[in-house]
Amino acid sequence: MRGMRWTSPLVTVAALAGLFALPAHAITTVSAHGDAGQEGTAPSVPAAAEAAPPAAATYVGSDTCTTCHDTVETQLASTPHGSATFGKLAPHGCEACHGPGSVHADDPDTVATQPRVDKMPPEVVSATCQSCHSGRAQFFWQGSKHEKRGLTCTTCHTVHSPKSDDAQLQRETVAEQCATCHQQVRAETWKSSHHPIREGKITCTDCHNPHGTQSEQMVKADTVNDLCYSCHTEKRGPFLWEHAPVRESCMNCHTPHGSNHAKLQKVAVPYLCQQCHANTRHPGTLYDDRNLPIAESGLPVPSTPSNRLIERGCVNCHAAVHGSNHPSSPYLAH
Repeated sequence: MRGMRWTSPLVTVAALAGLFALPAHAITTVSAHGDAGQEGTAPSVPAAAEAAPPAAATYVGSDTCTTCHDTVETQLASTPHGSATFGKLAPHGCEACHGPGSVHADDPDTVATQPRVDKMPPEVVSATCQSCHSGRAQFFWQGSKHEKRGLTCTTCHTVHSPKSDDAQLQRETVAEQCATCHQQVRAETWKSSHHPIREGKITCTDCHNPHGTQSEQMVKADTVNDLCYSCHTEKRGPFLWEHAPVRESCMNCHTPHGSNHAKLQKVAVPYLCQQCHANTRHPGTLYDDRNLPIAESGLPVPSTPSNRLIERGCVNCHAAVHGSNHPSSPYLAH
């Protein structure tokens, strides 16, 4: 065109590129710090620098704890946790269980920083106790019924104010401690036939391990029968003539905590026996209404009821119900 100077297209593109390009240092600054590379804008301060985390708590020693908690020191003096042996196993004393206490010592009135064990999660409480108590009776705690249901060591035990003479329980006896949850079992021990639990001759932990076992119901034996034989050795055998339900489980006929029938039986004899022996040898109708002299039943009344009906039971003849070694007693008779 007239009046205009022609310019090469390559030059024009290069010029435009140079016009809108940013300096190399500006690109780096924006990439790393956002707006910090813009002229006249102060660099932003990282959030971590604005609010530094509080210093981690450190151990201050039991002497610092007992300065305020002097009554606790007196209580612990007569317990295993106040002994010299515990001091060797846990050199940090109180803080071995409660954790470092420097933050609490600097500001005792702040509830959030008080190192209370009862505020810890259940798994943390149990792990704290098991840092020492991890063997012997406590070996199977992990995965036990009590552990799965959210119980902890401090559910039953207390370090500072135990009520029992043994095991630092929160109740005076093991039976009372177990009964705080197992109310149904407590009721059964008050029935007419019961193991002498409430008399104090045996207790729950004679049969069960509350910390866990590999057997059912946390019994302290491989099977229920092995547990029962530890006291009732005369029922162990071996026998020439065995009673199959007895060999299978004592609890087929007995209930361990209490019953209103003789010898902890689930049902009174002969009805206990007739749960299995209903139609063999002796007829199962011997003890029903057809042989009872009750006219109100509306059934024919026998003129001569069986002599085995009055004050009789299967065990009057079959006395060796747990097994017999008599060569001529295949039916567990005398």
